[in-house]
Amino acid sequence: MQLTAAGQHSDFQGCNEPLPQAVKVVGMGSSCQDLLAQVATFPCPDAKLRTEAFEAQGGGNCGNALTAAARLGLHATIVSKIGDDGVGDGILAEFQRDAVDTSHMLRAEGSPSPFTYIVVDREGGTRTCIHTPGQPMTPEELTAELAGSALRDAALVYFDGRLTEAALVLAAAARQRGVPVLVEAERLRPGLEQLLGMADFVVSSTHFPQEWTGEELLGDALVATFGRLPHIRWLITTLGSRGSVLLERGGDEESAGAAVLDDLLPLLTREAGAAAAAAAIPGAPQPPPACVSANGTAIYQGGSASSERVLSLRLQRSAAEAPRVLQAALVAAETAAAANADIGNAAGYASAGVSPSEGSEAAPGLEVQARVTVVQAALLPAGAVVDTTGAGDSFIGSIVYGEATGMPVRRAMQLASVVAACKCTASGARQGLPHRSNLAPSLLQH
Repeated sequence: MQLTAAGQHSDFQGCNEPLPQAVKVVGMGSSCQDLLAQVATFPCPDAKLRTEAFEAQGGGNCGNALTAAARLGLHATIVSKIGDDGVGDGILAEFQRDAVDTSHMLRAEGSPSPFTYIVVDREGGTRTCIHTPGQPMTPEELTAELAGSALRDAALVYFDGRLTEAALVLAAAARQRGVPVLVEAERLRPGLEQLLGMADFVVSSTHFPQEWTGEELLGDALVATFGRLPHIRWLITTLGSRGSVLLERGGDEESAGAAVLDDLLPLLTREAGAAAAAAAIPGAPQPPPACVSANGTAIYQGGSASSERVLSLRLQRSAAEAPRVLQAALVAAETAAAANADIGNAAGYASAGVSPSEGSEAAPGLEVQARVTVVQAALLPAGAVVDTTGAGDSFIGSIVYGEATGMPVRRAMQLASVVAACKCTASGARQGLPHRSNLAPSLLQH
Protein backbone atom coordinates (compact mmCIF):
# COMPACT_ATOMS: atom_id res chain seq x y z
CA MET A 1 0.00 0.00 0.00
CA GLN A 2 1.28 3.45 -0.91
CA LEU A 3 0.77 5.34 2.35
CA THR A 4 -0.05 9.01 2.11
CA ALA A 5 0.32 11.92 4.50
CA ALA A 6 -2.57 12.85 6.73
CA GLY A 7 -2.92 16.12 4.86
CA GLN A 8 -4.44 14.13 2.02
CA HIS A 9 -7.15 13.04 4.43
CA SER A 10 -8.24 16.47 5.64
CA ASP A 11 -11.77 15.08 5.88
CA PHE A 12 -10.74 12.57 8.55
CA GLN A 13 -13.28 12.55 11.36
CA GLY A 14 -12.13 11.05 14.63
CA CYS A 15 -14.40 9.76 17.38
CA ASN A 16 -15.83 12.69 19.30
CA GLU A 17 -18.36 10.70 21.32
CA PRO A 18 -17.54 9.44 24.85
CA LEU A 19 -18.45 5.96 25.99
CA PRO A 20 -22.20 5.71 26.64
CA GLN A 21 -21.51 4.92 30.29
CA ALA A 22 -18.54 5.08 32.63
CA VAL A 23 -16.33 1.97 32.62
CA LYS A 24 -13.77 1.60 35.41
CA VAL A 25 -10.57 -0.44 35.22
CA VAL A 26 -7.81 -0.93 37.78
CA GLY A 27 -4.11 -1.42 37.11
CA MET A 28 -1.39 -2.45 39.53
CA GLY A 29 2.33 -2.37 38.89
CA SER A 30 5.15 -0.08 37.84
CA SER A 31 4.95 3.70 37.83
CA CYS A 32 8.10 5.74 37.46
CA GLN A 33 9.86 8.57 35.67
CA ASP A 34 11.52 7.88 32.31
CA LEU A 35 14.66 9.82 31.37
CA LEU A 36 14.92 9.49 27.58
CA ALA A 37 18.20 10.29 25.82
CA GLN A 38 18.15 10.05 22.03
CA VAL A 39 21.54 9.40 20.42
CA ALA A 40 22.58 8.96 16.79
CA THR A 41 24.00 5.48 17.45
CA PHE A 42 24.25 3.31 20.54
CA PRO A 43 27.57 3.98 22.32
CA CYS A 44 30.42 1.49 22.50
CA PRO A 45 32.00 0.74 25.91
CA ASP A 46 34.00 3.70 27.25
CA ALA A 47 32.63 5.99 24.52
CA LYS A 48 31.45 9.55 25.13
CA LEU A 49 28.75 11.14 23.04
CA ARG A 50 26.10 13.83 23.23
CA THR A 51 22.37 13.40 23.15
CA GLU A 52 20.39 14.70 20.20
CA ALA A 53 17.34 15.15 22.40
CA PHE A 54 16.41 14.62 26.04
CA GLU A 55 13.05 14.35 27.76
CA ALA A 56 11.71 13.41 31.19
CA GLN A 57 8.29 11.73 31.11
CA GLY A 58 6.13 9.46 33.20
CA GLY A 59 6.80 5.78 32.62
CA GLY A 60 6.34 2.26 33.92
CA ASN A 61 4.35 -0.48 32.18
CA CYS A 62 1.23 -0.14 34.29
CA GLY A 63 1.27 3.64 34.27
CA ASN A 64 1.70 3.76 30.50
CA ALA A 65 -1.01 1.18 29.82
CA LEU A 66 -3.52 2.95 32.07
CA THR A 67 -2.75 6.29 30.43
CA ALA A 68 -3.51 4.70 27.05
CA ALA A 69 -6.76 3.25 28.42
CA ALA A 70 -7.76 6.60 29.94
CA ARG A 71 -7.21 8.43 26.66
CA LEU A 72 -9.45 5.85 24.99
CA GLY A 73 -12.20 6.81 27.43
CA LEU A 74 -11.98 4.48 30.43
CA HIS A 75 -11.98 5.57 34.07
CA ALA A 76 -8.58 4.21 35.09
CA THR A 77 -7.37 3.70 38.67
CA ILE A 78 -3.73 2.90 39.45
CA VAL A 79 -2.41 1.01 42.48
CA SER A 80 1.34 1.50 42.86
CA LYS A 81 4.04 2.91 45.12
CA ILE A 82 6.35 5.85 44.50
CA GLY A 83 8.67 7.98 46.58
CA ASP A 84 7.80 10.98 48.70
CA ASP A 85 9.83 13.34 46.52
CA GLY A 86 9.51 15.89 43.74
CA VAL A 87 9.77 13.20 41.10
CA GLY A 88 6.81 11.44 42.71
CA ASP A 89 4.84 14.69 42.69
CA GLY A 90 5.51 14.95 38.96
CA ILE A 91 4.41 11.35 38.37
CA LEU A 92 1.09 12.05 40.09
CA ALA A 93 0.58 15.34 38.26
CA GLU A 94 1.07 13.68 34.88
CA PHE A 95 -1.48 10.97 35.72
CA GLN A 96 -3.96 13.58 36.86
CA ARG A 97 -3.62 15.48 33.56
CA ASP A 98 -4.83 12.31 31.84
CA ALA A 99 -7.62 11.78 34.42
CA VAL A 100 -6.03 8.63 35.88
CA ASP A 101 -7.21 8.17 39.49
CA THR A 102 -4.18 8.22 41.81
CA SER A 103 -6.06 8.01 45.12
CA HIS A 104 -4.74 4.46 45.68
CA MET A 105 -1.07 5.31 45.14
CA LEU A 106 1.24 4.83 48.14
CA ARG A 107 4.17 7.14 48.92
CA ALA A 108 7.38 5.82 50.53
CA GLU A 109 8.38 8.45 53.08
CA GLY A 110 12.00 9.50 52.79
CA SER A 111 12.62 7.35 49.69
CA PRO A 112 13.16 8.32 46.06
CA SER A 113 10.74 7.41 43.31
CA PRO A 114 11.69 4.75 40.75
CA PHE A 115 13.16 5.92 37.46
CA THR A 116 14.46 4.48 34.20
CA TYR A 117 17.27 5.65 31.91
CA ILE A 118 16.27 4.98 28.30
CA VAL A 119 18.82 5.27 25.50
CA VAL A 120 17.01 5.68 22.18
CA ASP A 121 19.24 4.68 19.25
CA ARG A 122 17.99 6.66 16.25
CA GLU A 123 20.03 4.79 13.66
CA GLY A 124 19.41 1.30 15.00
CA GLY A 125 15.80 1.92 15.95
CA THR A 126 16.28 0.38 19.42
CA ARG A 127 15.79 1.56 22.98
CA THR A 128 17.76 0.28 25.97
CA CYS A 129 16.29 0.61 29.46
CA ILE A 130 18.18 0.72 32.77
CA HIS A 131 15.74 0.76 35.67
CA THR A 132 16.29 1.86 39.26
CA PRO A 133 13.41 0.58 41.43
CA GLY A 134 11.90 2.30 44.41
CA GLN A 135 10.66 0.80 47.64
CA PRO A 136 8.57 -2.34 47.01
CA MET A 137 4.95 -2.53 48.08
CA THR A 138 4.49 -5.18 50.75
CA PRO A 139 1.43 -7.42 51.04
CA GLU A 140 0.68 -5.81 54.42
CA GLU A 141 0.40 -2.40 52.76
CA LEU A 142 -2.31 -3.67 50.44
CA THR A 143 -5.00 -3.74 53.10
CA ALA A 144 -8.49 -5.16 52.63
CA GLU A 145 -9.84 -1.61 52.71
CA LEU A 146 -7.44 -0.46 49.97
CA ALA A 147 -8.21 -3.49 47.79
CA GLY A 148 -11.95 -3.14 48.25
CA SER A 149 -11.93 0.55 47.48
CA ALA A 150 -9.79 0.11 44.36
CA LEU A 151 -11.87 -2.77 42.98
CA ARG A 152 -15.28 -1.25 43.64
CA ASP A 153 -17.29 -1.20 40.37
CA ALA A 154 -14.24 -2.33 38.35
CA ALA A 155 -14.86 -4.10 35.04
CA LEU A 156 -11.29 -5.47 34.90
CA VAL A 157 -8.03 -5.43 36.84
CA TYR A 158 -4.67 -5.48 35.06
CA PHE A 159 -1.28 -6.48 36.50
CA ASP A 160 2.01 -5.73 34.76
CA GLY A 161 3.94 -8.39 36.73
CA ARG A 162 5.73 -6.02 39.14
CA LEU A 163 5.13 -5.73 42.91
CA THR A 164 4.12 -9.39 42.74
CA GLU A 165 3.80 -10.13 46.46
CA ALA A 166 1.24 -7.38 46.91
CA ALA A 167 -0.26 -8.02 43.46
CA LEU A 168 -1.18 -11.56 44.53
CA VAL A 169 -3.26 -10.08 47.35
CA LEU A 170 -5.16 -7.77 45.00
CA ALA A 171 -5.61 -10.54 42.42
CA ALA A 172 -7.12 -12.83 45.06
CA ALA A 173 -9.48 -10.05 46.13
CA ALA A 174 -10.47 -9.50 42.49
CA ARG A 175 -11.26 -13.16 41.97
CA GLN A 176 -13.37 -13.21 45.14
CA ARG A 177 -15.38 -10.30 43.75
CA GLY A 178 -15.68 -11.78 40.27
CA VAL A 179 -13.56 -9.07 38.65
CA PRO A 180 -11.72 -10.45 35.57
CA VAL A 181 -7.92 -10.48 35.81
CA LEU A 182 -5.51 -9.64 32.97
CA VAL A 183 -1.82 -10.34 33.58
CA GLU A 184 1.10 -9.12 31.49
CA ALA A 185 3.97 -11.58 31.07
CA GLU A 186 6.81 -9.36 29.90
CA ARG A 187 9.76 -11.21 31.38
CA LEU A 188 10.57 -13.77 34.08
CA ARG A 189 10.00 -12.44 37.60
CA PRO A 190 9.64 -14.01 41.07
CA GLY A 191 5.97 -14.61 41.85
CA LEU A 192 4.80 -14.06 38.28
CA GLU A 193 3.93 -17.73 37.80
CA GLN A 194 1.51 -17.61 40.75
CA LEU A 195 -0.02 -14.41 39.37
CA LEU A 196 -0.46 -16.02 35.95
CA GLY A 197 -2.30 -18.84 37.67
CA MET A 198 -4.95 -16.32 38.77
CA ALA A 199 -5.37 -14.78 35.31
CA ASP A 200 -8.37 -14.91 33.02
CA PHE A 201 -6.39 -13.27 30.21
CA VAL A 202 -2.65 -13.06 29.47
CA VAL A 203 -0.68 -10.77 27.16
CA SER A 204 2.95 -11.81 26.73
CA SER A 205 6.00 -10.25 25.14
CA THR A 206 7.62 -11.89 22.13
CA HIS A 207 10.31 -13.67 24.09
CA PHE A 208 8.50 -14.59 27.32
CA PRO A 209 6.94 -17.90 26.17
CA GLN A 210 10.29 -19.27 25.00
CA GLU A 211 12.12 -18.13 28.12
CA TRP A 212 9.43 -19.48 30.46
CA THR A 213 9.08 -22.88 28.78
CA GLY A 214 12.54 -23.39 27.29
CA GLU A 215 11.00 -24.29 23.94
CA GLU A 216 13.11 -23.22 20.97
CA LEU A 217 10.32 -22.64 18.43
CA LEU A 218 7.79 -19.87 18.99
CA GLY A 219 4.83 -22.10 18.15
CA ASP A 220 5.91 -24.79 20.60
CA ALA A 221 6.47 -22.14 23.26
CA LEU A 222 2.97 -20.72 22.76
CA VAL A 223 1.41 -24.18 22.94
CA ALA A 224 3.39 -25.00 26.09
CA THR A 225 2.47 -21.66 27.71
CA PHE A 226 -1.23 -22.10 26.87
CA GLY A 227 -1.07 -25.64 28.25
CA ARG A 228 0.41 -24.49 31.55
CA LEU A 229 -2.39 -21.97 32.03
CA PRO A 230 -5.54 -24.08 31.56
CA HIS A 231 -7.85 -21.51 33.16
CA ILE A 232 -7.09 -18.52 30.91
CA ARG A 233 -9.60 -17.68 28.18
CA TRP A 234 -6.99 -16.40 25.75
CA LEU A 235 -3.29 -15.68 25.31
CA ILE A 236 -2.03 -12.81 23.16
CA THR A 237 1.67 -12.63 22.26
CA THR A 238 3.01 -9.41 20.76
CA LEU A 239 5.59 -9.71 17.99
CA GLY A 240 6.58 -6.08 17.42
CA SER A 241 6.57 -5.14 13.74
CA ARG A 242 5.32 -8.65 12.89
CA GLY A 243 2.01 -8.02 14.66
CA SER A 244 0.47 -10.26 17.31
CA VAL A 245 -0.87 -13.79 17.77
CA LEU A 246 -3.96 -14.92 19.68
CA LEU A 247 -4.71 -18.37 21.07
CA GLU A 248 -8.34 -18.44 22.16
CA ARG A 249 -10.22 -21.27 23.83
CA GLY A 250 -13.27 -22.50 21.98
CA GLY A 251 -15.41 -23.64 24.90
CA ASP A 252 -17.31 -26.78 23.96
CA GLU A 253 -16.55 -26.46 20.25
CA GLU A 254 -15.07 -29.63 18.80
CA SER A 255 -11.66 -29.54 17.18
CA ALA A 256 -11.63 -29.21 13.40
CA GLY A 257 -8.37 -31.16 13.23
CA ALA A 258 -4.75 -31.22 14.34
CA ALA A 259 -2.14 -28.60 13.43
CA VAL A 260 1.45 -27.63 14.19
CA LEU A 261 1.41 -23.99 15.21
CA ASP A 262 4.81 -23.21 13.69
CA ASP A 263 3.42 -24.37 10.33
CA LEU A 264 0.10 -22.55 10.75
CA LEU A 265 1.47 -19.12 11.74
CA PRO A 266 3.21 -18.38 8.40
CA LEU A 267 0.04 -19.36 6.52
CA LEU A 268 -2.12 -17.02 8.60
CA THR A 269 0.47 -14.26 8.32
CA ARG A 270 0.39 -14.48 4.53
CA GLU A 271 -3.40 -14.49 4.54
CA ALA A 272 -3.47 -11.44 6.84
CA GLY A 273 -1.17 -9.61 4.43
CA ALA A 274 -3.26 -10.43 1.37
CA ALA A 275 -5.62 -7.45 1.81
CA ALA A 276 -2.73 -4.99 2.14
CA ALA A 277 -1.11 -6.54 -0.94
CA ALA A 278 -4.32 -6.09 -2.91
CA ALA A 279 -4.51 -2.43 -1.87
CA ALA A 280 -0.95 -1.92 -3.12
CA ILE A 281 -1.97 -2.66 -6.72
CA PRO A 282 -1.61 0.55 -8.76
CA GLY A 283 -4.96 2.23 -9.16
CA ALA A 284 -6.58 0.38 -6.27
CA PRO A 285 -8.57 2.63 -3.92
CA GLN A 286 -6.76 3.47 -0.72
CA PRO A 287 -8.72 2.84 2.48
CA PRO A 288 -9.22 5.74 4.88
CA PRO A 289 -6.80 5.97 7.80
CA ALA A 290 -7.73 4.32 11.08
CA CYS A 291 -5.92 7.03 13.01
CA VAL A 292 -4.29 10.41 12.49
CA SER A 293 -1.67 11.15 15.13
CA ALA A 294 -1.16 14.49 16.84
CA ASN A 295 1.70 15.29 14.44
CA GLY A 296 -0.47 14.49 11.41
CA THR A 297 0.75 10.97 10.59
CA ALA A 298 -1.90 8.83 8.92
CA ILE A 299 -1.99 5.27 10.27
CA TYR A 300 -3.74 2.39 8.53
CA GLN A 301 -5.16 -0.80 9.97
CA GLY A 302 -3.26 -3.99 9.16
CA GLY A 303 -4.89 -7.22 8.07
CA SER A 304 -5.88 -10.22 10.17
CA ALA A 305 -6.53 -13.90 9.60
CA SER A 306 -7.93 -16.67 11.77
CA SER A 307 -8.24 -20.44 11.76
CA GLU A 308 -11.94 -19.70 12.47
CA ARG A 309 -12.38 -23.21 13.89
CA VAL A 310 -10.79 -24.63 17.03
CA LEU A 311 -7.72 -26.74 16.30
CA SER A 312 -5.77 -29.33 18.27
CA LEU A 313 -2.30 -27.84 18.61
CA ARG A 314 0.60 -30.11 19.51
CA LEU A 315 4.29 -29.66 20.24
CA GLN A 316 6.56 -30.15 17.25
CA ARG A 317 9.77 -31.06 19.05
CA SER A 318 10.65 -34.63 20.01
CA ALA A 319 10.95 -36.32 23.40
CA ALA A 320 14.72 -36.52 22.92
CA GLU A 321 14.90 -32.73 23.12
CA ALA A 322 13.44 -32.54 26.63
CA PRO A 323 16.84 -32.13 28.38
CA ARG A 324 17.71 -29.24 26.05
CA VAL A 325 14.36 -27.60 26.76
CA LEU A 326 14.89 -27.91 30.49
CA GLN A 327 18.40 -26.49 30.29
CA ALA A 328 17.27 -23.57 28.13
CA ALA A 329 14.59 -22.61 30.65
CA LEU A 330 17.05 -22.75 33.53
CA VAL A 331 19.56 -20.59 31.64
CA ALA A 332 16.79 -18.08 30.90
CA ALA A 333 15.95 -17.95 34.62
CA GLU A 334 19.60 -17.31 35.52
CA THR A 335 19.83 -14.58 32.88
CA ALA A 336 16.67 -12.91 34.15
CA ALA A 337 17.92 -12.99 37.74
CA ALA A 338 21.23 -11.41 36.69
CA ALA A 339 19.46 -8.69 34.69
CA ASN A 340 17.37 -7.92 37.76
CA ALA A 341 20.45 -7.70 40.04
CA ASP A 342 19.16 -10.81 41.85
CA ILE A 343 21.83 -13.36 40.90
CA GLY A 344 21.43 -15.53 44.00
CA ASN A 345 17.73 -16.11 43.35
CA ALA A 346 17.68 -17.76 39.91
CA ALA A 347 15.34 -20.46 41.24
CA GLY A 348 12.74 -17.77 41.93
CA TYR A 349 12.64 -16.92 38.21
CA ALA A 350 12.30 -20.51 36.96
CA SER A 351 8.94 -22.09 36.29
CA ALA A 352 7.88 -24.94 38.53
CA GLY A 353 7.20 -26.77 35.26
CA VAL A 354 10.90 -26.85 34.38
CA SER A 355 12.46 -27.42 37.78
CA PRO A 356 15.29 -29.97 37.74
CA SER A 357 13.50 -32.14 40.30
CA GLU A 358 10.26 -32.41 38.35
CA GLY A 359 11.32 -32.15 34.72
CA SER A 360 9.40 -30.33 32.04
CA GLU A 361 5.61 -30.31 32.03
CA ALA A 362 5.71 -29.39 28.34
CA ALA A 363 6.54 -32.91 27.22
CA PRO A 364 5.71 -34.23 23.75
CA GLY A 365 2.08 -35.32 23.77
CA LEU A 366 0.90 -32.01 25.20
CA GLU A 367 -2.11 -30.86 23.21
CA VAL A 368 -4.23 -27.74 23.54
CA GLN A 369 -7.49 -26.79 21.86
CA ALA A 370 -7.48 -23.24 20.53
CA ARG A 371 -8.61 -20.92 17.77
CA VAL A 372 -5.61 -19.09 16.30
CA THR A 373 -5.61 -15.51 14.99
CA VAL A 374 -2.81 -13.39 13.54
CA VAL A 375 -3.16 -9.59 13.42
CA GLN A 376 -0.71 -7.50 11.43
CA ALA A 377 0.99 -4.45 12.86
CA ALA A 378 -0.63 -1.21 11.73
CA LEU A 379 0.84 0.47 8.67
CA LEU A 380 2.86 3.69 8.92
CA PRO A 381 4.57 5.86 6.28
CA ALA A 382 8.31 5.30 5.90
CA GLY A 383 10.27 7.25 8.50
CA ALA A 384 7.26 7.87 10.75
CA VAL A 385 8.58 5.80 13.67
CA VAL A 386 10.33 8.07 16.18
CA ASP A 387 10.59 5.87 19.29
CA THR A 388 9.20 2.43 20.20
CA THR A 389 9.43 2.98 23.98
CA GLY A 390 6.12 1.91 25.56
CA ALA A 391 4.62 0.46 22.37
CA GLY A 392 3.79 -2.78 24.16
CA ASP A 393 2.23 -0.86 27.05
CA SER A 394 -0.04 1.06 24.69
CA PHE A 395 -1.03 -2.23 23.05
CA ILE A 396 -2.00 -3.68 26.44
CA GLY A 397 -3.88 -0.52 27.43
CA SER A 398 -5.96 -0.94 24.28
CA ILE A 399 -6.63 -4.61 25.06
CA VAL A 400 -7.77 -3.51 28.53
CA TYR A 401 -10.16 -1.08 26.84
CA GLY A 402 -11.49 -3.75 24.52
CA GLU A 403 -12.05 -6.36 27.20
CA ALA A 404 -13.62 -3.90 29.65
CA THR A 405 -16.07 -2.59 27.05
CA GLY A 406 -17.07 -5.98 25.64
CA MET A 407 -15.22 -5.73 22.34
CA PRO A 408 -14.37 -9.05 20.64
CA VAL A 409 -10.74 -9.78 21.38
CA ARG A 410 -9.71 -9.94 17.72
CA ARG A 411 -11.11 -6.46 17.11
CA ALA A 412 -9.38 -5.23 20.26
CA MET A 413 -6.08 -6.49 18.82
CA GLN A 414 -6.65 -4.43 15.66
CA LEU A 415 -7.35 -1.35 17.78
CA ALA A 416 -4.25 -2.10 19.86
CA SER A 417 -2.02 -2.34 16.79
CA VAL A 418 -3.19 1.09 15.62
CA VAL A 419 -2.76 2.69 19.06
CA ALA A 420 0.74 1.19 19.40
CA ALA A 421 1.72 2.53 15.98
CA CYS A 422 0.43 5.99 16.86
CA LYS A 423 2.47 5.97 20.07
CA CYS A 424 5.61 5.33 18.02
CA THR A 425 5.22 8.63 16.15
CA ALA A 426 6.51 10.60 19.15
CA SER A 427 9.25 10.29 21.73
CA GLY A 428 8.64 8.49 25.01
CA ALA A 429 5.91 6.16 26.18
CA ARG A 430 3.01 8.62 26.46
CA GLN A 431 3.49 11.67 24.24
CA GLY A 432 2.26 9.88 21.12
CA LEU A 433 -0.67 8.04 22.73
CA PRO A 434 -3.86 8.86 20.82
CA HIS A 435 -7.08 10.27 22.23
CA ARG A 436 -10.46 9.08 20.99
CA SER A 437 -10.55 12.02 18.61
CA ASN A 438 -7.44 10.69 16.83
CA LEU A 439 -9.15 7.38 16.02
CA ALA A 440 -11.79 6.43 13.47
CA PRO A 441 -15.13 5.83 15.25
CA SER A 442 -15.44 2.36 13.71
CA LEU A 443 -12.25 1.28 15.47
CA LEU A 444 -13.78 1.97 18.92
CA GLN A 445 -17.17 0.38 18.34
CA HIS A 446 -17.91 -2.77 20.28
